[in-house]
Amino acid sequence: MRGRSGAVFLPWLFILLMVGSLIWLLNRLTTGLQHADTCTEHLLQVYDYLKLYERDNGRLPVLELYPEDLEGNPESILNRLSELPDFDPEWLICPASAEILRAHGTTYLWNIALNQSSLTHRQEITWVLVDIQALDDRTPGPHFGAYHILYTDGRVERSSSPPHSLPVQY
Repeated sequence: MRGRSGAVFLPWLFILLMVGSLIWLLNRLTTGLQHADTCTEHLLQVYDYLKLYERDNGRLPVLELYPEDLEGNPESILNRLSELPDFDPEWLICPASAEILRAHGTTYLWNIALNQSSLTHRQEITWVLVDIQALDDRTPGPHFGAYHILYTDGRVERSSSPPHSLPVQY
């Protein structure tokens, strides 16, 4: 009888493990989708503030691709957009990025070709911001292996490859 109760217990243990794994997987998927939505919202907010900056100054700011000292550098996206009312620095952070990147204060790369350019008066559409993981093609993007890319026409797209004109790729 003792051996038989163990045989009955094993299938239940297997079922419990499978249900637990399924719950864990669904939670990860839901969190990933929420992070992707939040990232898109952040990029759209930054786009709106870049348009405000351009409206107030006649052109886009001069920014670095990815400043080392985000707060101390006058040419950081944080400092330029913080000049505008109600700008939220959290918009420069993708919640799906690694903690070490989020701690830096921005997880996006700026297209330096847009320095002192325009979003609204462009003949061709190009990228504005992209997840920093796009610098290294061996590092998957934070959104199920894809990157979010903000374009000059205001749309955000997921892509499994970085923008072709990304100036630095390792």
